[in-house]
Amino acid sequence: MLVYLARKLKAVGMSNYNFLIHKINEKIVKSLPYEGLVVDLGCGTAPYKRHILSVAKQYVGVDWENSLHDQTHVDVFANLCERLPFDSNYADTVTSFQVLEHLPEPSLFLSECFRILKPQGKIFITVPFMWHVHEEPYDYFRYTRYGLEYLLQKNGFVEIEITENTGFWQTWILKFNYHTMRFSTGFLKSFWIPVWWLGQTIAPILDKHDRHPQETASYTISAKKLCCL
Repeated sequence: MLVYLARKLKAVGMSNYNFLIHKINEKIVKSLPYEGLVVDLGCGTAPYKRHILSVAKQYVGVDWENSLHDQTHVDVFANLCERLPFDSNYADTVTSFQVLEHLPEPSLFLSECFRILKPQGKIFITVPFMWHVHEEPYDYFRYTRYGLEYLLQKNGFVEIEITENTGFWQTWILKFNYHTMRFSTGFLKSFWIPVWWLGQTIAPILDKHDRHPQETASYTISAKKLCCL
């Protein structure tokens, strides 16, 4: 029975231990109001380029030259820990998805984001909060909403909005799934696939009725540059 159910879930693309986080991230990316020329800092494989260009006019993907990700879609190579290779007032929108935690000097990065944004330009960021250490040893920080607000205000941003992307239940089930994934070899995977699917299906429903934003897996942040400092 478990093997049969696991096969059925695989057939409809619902067998992964983390399909929920991909659904969450895609929903976030599709909801953001991009404008004009978008600079995506730490773009990796540029998974959201298509969504961004469905709204914006131009996309520039930026990443480290020594990134571990496929660099096929990188337009500009740059060290995100240093001055960015763009003129001031260059971009209408800056995005940075799941990158800030990997930067040893986040304030310098945000000051550069502010510099390259045009007046009235917006920045959209996502960062993990209750999430495991990843891409070691380049995983430096976890930020509360108050730390994020402080850093953005310090670097000139206004109209700051910070949103929790999950509640307790989605956070917990994702942590559970990532932990149990290491035990899912051989026949055991047929056991875990239905468990993973069930948890990721029920958790979003539970979060609608009992959200605990203090225990979110990640945040989405938007902010605006009114004028030059």
